Amino acid sequence: MLGLDEALEHGTLRVPFSGLLTGVWRLAMTRALRRNLSWPAHVRVVAIGGATLGGSGKTPLAIACAAELARLGAATALVGHAHRAGPRFARVVTSRDSIEEVGDEALVAARALQGSGARVIVGPTRQAAIDLAAREARVLVVDGVSQTAPITASLALLAVDAVEPWGLRGALPPRGDLRAHRCDLVDVCDVVVAVGEPPDPTSAEWCGISARRDVALARVAGAGARLASGELVAWEALARTPLGLITALARPDRVVRSLTARGARPRVVLRGTDHGPVSADLARRASRAAREASLALWLATPKCSLHVAHAAGKVGPARDLLGAPCGALEHELVLSAPLAARLRQLATP
Repeated sequence: MLGLDEALEHGTLRVPFSGLLTGVWRLAMTRALRRNLSWPAHVRVVAIGGATLGGSGKTPLAIACAAELARLGAATALVGHAHRAGPRFARVVTSRDSIEEVGDEALVAARALQGSGARVIVGPTRQAAIDLAAREARVLVVDGVSQTAPITASLALLAVDAVEPWGLRGALPPRGDLRAHRCDLVDVCDVVVAVGEPPDPTSAEWCGISARRDVALARVAGAGARLASGELVAWEALARTPLGLITALARPDRVVRSLTARGARPRVVLRGTDHGPVSADLARRASRAAREASLALWLATPKCSLHVAHAAGKVGPARDLLGAPCGALEHELVLSAPLAARLRQLATP
């Protein structure tokens, strides 16, 4: 039986008055797309929204933008959202923090940006985090906000999956996992960013978008999977290895698609709750699957690998928890030249 997340993603959720609920969702989300936030006049803000309820690539895009701004010399802070964590005050996230303190995506961002000069900041509210970030930096990248009000963001980016920009069904809940109506999402952004391979502009999903908004590309890069020892297993080796994929995120089919394109085909795909944790039941299923499918390695995204490591820390190495070692997929986005140019304008004093 599909869970709620999967039912929304596949458009299989059946509830009474679904048409009425869809209308209510659109009304609420149209208003929520513009978040009431404020910051000092000298600060520039890049808002990063996603088209679907998870799985659009907005956090990797936020990380890539923060890294590029820092590389250009701008004092930069990424404002995260501390999913499933409860920070009592605004704080800077470090690579040594725990998931419970700062949330998985903020911790992934802090580790990815370590050494770049960009800081990651979370707080009990988004405004509290922005207040601290504005004292630390001149350009803020706000993850998970499509647009701001009453002050409009300096640059608003909408992250979409290049193949399925509006989800599998292109529908609002409960008929799909689209965050807001497609027209409303495009209206509030400055640039639609396709995450992955270059999209087909003639496809039904992309037809007409470029006439309304600039479209940019953020290409996924990575040399393979990194083991706990630090060893890199390259794509060529992964293609020859009996693999499984374990996830704690939305739309894991995107990850499977990306792996398959690189020749790495998981024999088993296990899905846990979005943003974790890796439950005891999921660990038992993984251990059994590793034995039955003769898996030599589990793969996980950087976010999912945090949950695996956290759960494994209670019992020992990941092998003891999952029945096979676990490698974290290298995953970073390479911004296209037009998008980098937009960020360069904000980095210029």
